[in-house]
Amino acid sequence: MDEVGYGLLDRELLRRVSEEIGSKDVGVGVIYVQMPRGSETPVDGLTIWTKTEKRIFWHCRMHPDYFFFVRSERRDGHRDALKALESDMRQLLGADCNDSNATWPKPAFGAGAVTPGEPGRSIESAVYRAIIEAVSHANRAAGPMGGNTPFHAGGGMPKGTDKSLALQIGSLAVPIPTFHRSTPVSEVADFFESDPKAQAAVIVDGGKPVGLIMKEKLYRLLAGKFGLALYWNRPVEKMMDSSPLTVPAEMPLEQASQLAMARDFQQLYDVVTVTRNGQFAGAASIRSILESITTLRTEAARLANPLTGLPGNEAIQREMVRRIEARRPFAVIYADLDYFKWFNDFFGFRKGDELIRYTAEVLGQTAALAGGRSDFVGHIGGDDFIVMTDAENPETICRHVIWRFDGGVQAFYEDVQVREVCDRNGNPVARDGVTISLCLIQWDGERAVTPEQFSEQSARLKKQAKRLPGSVLVSGRIGDYQHGEIKR
Repeated sequence: MDEVGYGLLDRELLRRVSEEIGSKDVGVGVIYVQMPRGSETPVDGLTIWTKTEKRIFWHCRMHPDYFFFVRSERRDGHRDALKALESDMRQLLGADCNDSNATWPKPAFGAGAVTPGEPGRSIESAVYRAIIEAVSHANRAAGPMGGNTPFHAGGGMPKGTDKSLALQIGSLAVPIPTFHRSTPVSEVADFFESDPKAQAAVIVDGGKPVGLIMKEKLYRLLAGKFGLALYWNRPVEKMMDSSPLTVPAEMPLEQASQLAMARDFQQLYDVVTVTRNGQFAGAASIRSILESITTLRTEAARLANPLTGLPGNEAIQREMVRRIEARRPFAVIYADLDYFKWFNDFFGFRKGDELIRYTAEVLGQTAALAGGRSDFVGHIGGDDFIVMTDAENPETICRHVIWRFDGGVQAFYEDVQVREVCDRNGNPVARDGVTISLCLIQWDGERAVTPEQFSEQSARLKKQAKRLPGSVLVSGRIGDYQHGEIKR
């Protein structure tokens, strides 16, 4: 095996990946392994594999997680490359860990392929996507085998990770050197020469950032023909980048990352300048941005509901508390399936899993199309879901959900003509299949309320909905303990 390096999104790793995917016959894959805690045997097997597998050229340990970057000899399409990696993944720890009689918990595996990006896109972006793909794949594979069991009590995203969209770019801003726009280029160059760790400087005027100088670009210009003569004694504003990416500190990290990765290739590695109240507050490197997002999404993918990938109970609770504390009106839609147990018993758990995923897609896509920009879709567990929306007319979302669900659920029955189902007690009921019940609860943003009150009222509305045939919507307002309004 080659000498192996360490670190995710390490500059040397990115260089090695670029070299590998530059070959016509060699691709790069990421194998992700999450080890069960307290089990030494799988770790021993992994250590042996790491030392003997010649295709590994980089690996990183973030206990209990391991990331391996491997060469793949197949370049005949993304799917084929992933299949080859999955085959490697299954043999990763040898026969012991594939033994169904083993007494230790089994590791979770996932694979992702690094595919060459579009012209002007960075290799960081390609590696980042492969890492997230591998973690997401492991999360799905680790789900219940043929069952619809909720992930775990209080499941969903771990503490803090549901804040990935709310995490601000300002949290990554660090101080970097600043110069006035009239400073001679020679002074800036001398500073870079005296401080090898400094890679960038911000040009400010009145405390506001007006330009950026990257060390590498400055040296390249000065090294060119007549570079010293042209620039050495001129003010730095003559050669600074006068339109660097500058964002406010409160901008969500996800949004700042998207802006950074959308820049021209020549600016892709430039730091992102951060301001507070218009004044320079620091700068964030591309590496720090991508590593932070990778960490957040890795945690989110690992602990989201394994069947649908949607946020679970802890994330749901945090999101509801956040909305209540914001004191702005919003609505909550609780959704669950009627006669899902019958469907599972009749068609099998695999088809049941497919129906759960279909329901998640209906809710997510409908919220994206008919809801607000900040709508939240979560998976409580089993066949229970939740949507939180800022839409002015949340009933529109509900009507679209019912229309889309009823329009697609028939395909799950294949050639079976359903005329009768069974309730949870096994009693036959004259119905034509699975339906969906929606409970809509609206809050005005003023009345004192707790997440528990939403849950209690949804339970009351759900009882009303379950008494009615077909897919229905029952709605009410928080604090209204009278019978809800029923809409078909």
